[in-house]
Amino acid sequence: MDSVARKFDLTMLYAAYDAFRRDTARLEVAARPGSAFGWARAADGWTLFTAHWSLQDRAEKNALWTVMYAKDADGPGRVGVVLDAMASLALKAVPLIDGLEAALEHRDRGAFARYARDLRVSVDALLDFKESNVLPLIQETLTPFEWGAFDVELRRGLGLRGLGVFLPWLLDGAPDGTRRAVLGLLPPPIRLCYRARWRPRYLRRGGLAARGR
Repeated sequence: MDSVARKFDLTMLYAAYDAFRRDTARLEVAARPGSAFGWARAADGWTLFTAHWSLQDRAEKNALWTVMYAKDADGPGRVGVVLDAMASLALKAVPLIDGLEAALEHRDRGAFARYARDLRVSVDALLDFKESNVLPLIQETLTPFEWGAFDVELRRGLGLRGLGVFLPWLLDGAPDGTRRAVLGLLPPPIRLCYRARWRPRYLRRGGLAARGR
């Protein structure tokens, strides 16, 4: 990779996208006939997914995509075309999220299974497109200040209390390399809180992370 491709560390973005893929895959598996399924467990997982999906989407729109569109204002150029395609894929997920929400509310197992399958496919397509086509544009178009503004936006949306939920959710079942990379970005007091308080609490509440990490 050249120096441009390494300008910003996108570890947290990749980790978040992997966590969204993980959650939609778990929902699809849980809804299959013969699998152990509990509405309370599904609802808990869904609440975490939707909360972090909304937070991520809002932070990206406010601090990344809006800025990148503005740089393409004289266009339509390559950046705008790619972002438009991404937005189209993102819109396809909206009715699926609404449908799965309704299926959970009404405890409709058949509808839940259908929406879970379709949502997993839609989320995978969107995130694959982002990783292949959009994230490289971040490296090409944003300044260090603009990239830093995204980090500020995300942290402000989370707050310290939210970080205590987000971090163990993010690293639930993550590979060792991802876990080390994410924790390496954080100051020692936050890492200590994660290991001593936040992750044990997450596990007590039913998180699926492998124990011992």
